[in-house]
Amino acid sequence: MLWVVLIMSLIAIFQVPVLLRQKQWGELLGFSALWVIATAYALMVALNVPLPTLLEVLDFVYGSIFQLVKFFSP
Repeated sequence: MLWVVLIMSLIAIFQVPVLLRQKQWGELLGFSALWVIATAYALMVALNVPLPTLLEVLDFVYGSIFQLVKFFSP
């Protein structure tokens, strides 16, 4: 787990100042959002947290959308 924190911190240390210096606010926001998601996922994998497979996630998302469409259709 220490390796995950170290590597993700190094990525942020090298990327964020460049984006700030160039005033790329949109890219900084996008990078930050993806960095937080990637860090959370990497920490969960490092801690052996049981995670759903991609197929399970897609099934949940599309199943929810299908139920909404079915609910609002005449």
